[in-house]
Amino acid sequence: MRLARRALFPLVLAVIAGAGAPALAAPTCQGFMDAFAKAAPDLKAQFVRPVVVSRGATEAGAEARDLVTEFGVDARLLCNGDRFLRFEAQIPQPAQQRVVDGFNRIQIAAAMAALRWQRQRATQTVSAMAVDAAEYLRASAERGDVFISGKVDRVVGRDGEIALVWTQADRSFIVVGPVP
Repeated sequence: MRLARRALFPLVLAVIAGAGAPALAAPTCQGFMDAFAKAAPDLKAQFVRPVVVSRGATEAGAEARDLVTEFGVDARLLCNGDRFLRFEAQIPQPAQQRVVDGFNRIQIAAAMAALRWQRQRATQTVSAMAVDAAEYLRASAERGDVFISGKVDRVVGRDGEIALVWTQADRSFIVVGPVP
């Protein structure tokens, strides 16, 4: 019996240590762009460097890349060097069904690329979050909140965070990479 316990002890420690093991390293920006294109080839997505003229402080060392598709979704990727920081997509409300469809595909592809999820998990998570955001938006309007919105976010362990923010004027989707 004592021998069996000694044999199981390292196994139990390995399982416990595995549960708290560090997450996969944050995707590189190039890795995100490649995985995004692979997850949604029908979007024919291109990440381009925009011309930015700004005054004042910006995120230290952050470089932006705009996502260009045929769907009219405003989306941008923020990187620090080649380290993935954040991906954001936004559409105005009300929006044509074609734009909404593109937005939905972009959300799933971004979750797959940034969080290394399988399509089924990304689809289920984004869909469930959209249902919650719609409900929170409706409840916010019913309460007469000063700022009417529906916000849903989920921390994905050490891999980052995923969020939806819906207002009466727009819908936003955000994936934030892990903090180093």
